[in-house]
Amino acid sequence: MRLMPVAAAGLAALMLAACSGAEEPPAAEETVPGAASAMAEVENVRFDLAVDGDVPGLDISSADGVVTADGDAEGTGVITAMGMDVEVEYVIVGEDAYVKGFTGDYQQIPLGDEMLPYDPTVLLAPDRGIAELLAAYDSAEPQETEEVDGTDAYRYRVTFDPQVFADFIPAEGDWNEATVWFDTETLRVVKAEFEEGGATVTLRLSDYDDSVTVEAP
Repeated sequence: MRLMPVAAAGLAALMLAACSGAEEPPAAEETVPGAASAMAEVENVRFDLAVDGDVPGLDISSADGVVTADGDAEGTGVITAMGMDVEVEYVIVGEDAYVKGFTGDYQQIPLGDEMLPYDPTVLLAPDRGIAELLAAYDSAEPQETEEVDGTDAYRYRVTFDPQVFADFIPAEGDWNEATVWFDTETLRVVKAEFEEGGATVTLRLSDYDDSVTVEAP
């Protein structure tokens, strides 16, 4: 059988990868839409968000917890309030948000309040979350396969649609490019790293679809 030049080159690359023991990431047009579909099916996930450097518009240095596709979340975070770093606990149930910080007791606040400057429910929001970002990506370049927190992952450099990205990280500047790691088996996102102006925002996702119940305090 005669191979076309492109097919022959692809076969040669696969044979070289097999001989070297390295697994090349699939083409972006295979992985990224598949990842978008996988993330759209997620019911809940544990997240860890770390901010290194000054990110205007994002007044937190860290946040972690669990978030559900129904729009609920709970966890802890370190926010910048009145010039100080303050550790808070938060619970979000639908449209209601509760924060425990200075007072020692939970107080109900509106979403977007300065005591909760980052809304983690955006991660799984069907209209503006990770699945929507991946579905509307502009471009992606495969890099390599590596292990992230014990998971084999494909690494890509991804550029997202700026308009779709605008609500995802409420920060000033061009943050719509990221290095993203996808689980090689499920294509779910395990890590994303955004860099802009010397600052870095790192998001890690784990414990997909564990049993989670979020209740108002």
